[in-house]
Amino acid sequence: MSSDRTQAAPAVRALDLPAHSWRREIRDTLILTLPIAAALLAEMGMGVIDNAMAGHLGETPLAAAGLGLQLLFTPLMWGMGAVSAAGAVGAQAYGAEDHAGVSLAMRQGFLMATILSLPIMGVLLGAVVLLPHIYDDADLVSQMQGVVLWGLPWVPLTYWFTVLRNFVTVMGRPMIVTVCAVIGLPFSFLFNYIFMYGNWGAPEMGAVAVGLSGSLVGVLHLAIIIAYVELIPRLRHYRVFADLLRLDRKMMAELFHVGLPIALSYLFESGLFFVSALLMGLVSTAALAAHNVVVNVCAVSFMIPYALSQAATVRVGYAVGAQRPEAARMAGYVAIGLGICWMLLAAATMWTAPSLLTSVYLDLDDPANAEAVRMAALFFTVAAIFQVVDGVQVTTQGALRGLKDTRVPMVICGLGYWVFGLGTGVPLAFWFDLGGIGLWCGMAIGLAVSASLLMLRWRHMSARLIA
Repeated sequence: MSSDRTQAAPAVRALDLPAHSWRREIRDTLILTLPIAAALLAEMGMGVIDNAMAGHLGETPLAAAGLGLQLLFTPLMWGMGAVSAAGAVGAQAYGAEDHAGVSLAMRQGFLMATILSLPIMGVLLGAVVLLPHIYDDADLVSQMQGVVLWGLPWVPLTYWFTVLRNFVTVMGRPMIVTVCAVIGLPFSFLFNYIFMYGNWGAPEMGAVAVGLSGSLVGVLHLAIIIAYVELIPRLRHYRVFADLLRLDRKMMAELFHVGLPIALSYLFESGLFFVSALLMGLVSTAALAAHNVVVNVCAVSFMIPYALSQAATVRVGYAVGAQRPEAARMAGYVAIGLGICWMLLAAATMWTAPSLLTSVYLDLDDPANAEAVRMAALFFTVAAIFQVVDGVQVTTQGALRGLKDTRVPMVICGLGYWVFGLGTGVPLAFWFDLGGIGLWCGMAIGLAVSASLLMLRWRHMSARLIA
């Protein structure tokens, strides 16, 4: 990139600079977080719409839609984690006022996203082939396969959108992501209404329609954010869509160095919930339906600390790039503290109002849903208990990514989620005959171990930064 191109880039704004006080850091973190959180909640609203509309078709469609989407998102999240490295690298470059570095990180992020989408779609096709060998219910399997197949285009669309979401967040303009997500909500409902129920002359696809509607909304989201980046002069100056096929080996190597551990951390956590869902299906269809209800609610509450995690990566990255280690440490602790506060509220809601939450997805008065409703109430009890540790682990990971510290957190997540999480959940469920509640206890234990170790890692790394 030419030197005049770099000089033309706008200066860092006041909001982007590392804060001097706790009060200002809380303010700036919230200003950055709220649009991201609103966007993520709106995106999760699509999942609520999918599951709620499928739930009106019955217990099996709800189970198929929920598990099909989890099957789609588990490998998809791996790639999203890797692509998010563009945000971490771009944030440090922006903090150091290296605008050419920001542009290069995003361009290579697009190339990385395209490369990763191919094997991820291959994995999903392999999963479609394996499903009949896991479940005996042919109707359940057929609907799950349809969700995944129609959702395949969602993979590259999501990855490209993630790169642009990282870019606008680093540039302090995350509101467009909120706009995309909010616009997507009514379209998600509309596409499901048309294709799930066969309205307006369309084929009646049932639960399978959630895959198609996701892909269609993905096209809409990508088109809106591309138009925004091209229309805003401050963003257009960075020319992030130029030379997208040109490989920069050094930047790509850095993105993979930072991104692959993030990807594996994402995969460890999403894989924990996905494998638990698979195992829940072996317990009973009612257990799987209840699991889908509670996981969906937990995913909604999780979006706030997840947004704080993204904000922490940017805020810590800004401070490191500006050579302000004290501000970097402050930014991390602010994000973690705000995450804890939110998750305490979420836990209280799940503990006190499980029936109200379940009623969004299932008819409480239908006798056919009685077992699923009963099990959902039990699962909500455990989910309420682990909300705080779930918030701690995700915000701490975000803060560590701002330091480009991703390898040790990856190991911690693998140990916590799979060794302690599934390592205790499976015996409790099947050896001690606790069934679904045993799997949920295992997930709680895994998240608690991960949160504790990640917090110790943050304390060590942030202290070393200012030493």
